[in-house]
Amino acid sequence: MKILDWVGSFFVYKSPNPYEGFATFLETLTAKELRALAETTTHHSKKKLVQIYLKRNNVCDTKIQN
Repeated sequence: MKILDWVGSFFVYKSPNPYEGFATFLETLTAKELRALAETTTHHSKKKLVQIYLKRNNVCDTKIQN
């Protein structure tokens, strides 16, 4: 029975943490769009801009995966 559980575990959907999917979506935007959302004019990487945006919108506990 454990073998079937192990094989079946590959087909189980695991929901992302809150706002993790949204953060992934934000990374698909252009840097120019992210700068506008983050309300900054300085140059940062996309991941940093997403973190700034989420922090400004009180979603501080969201971690961006590398």
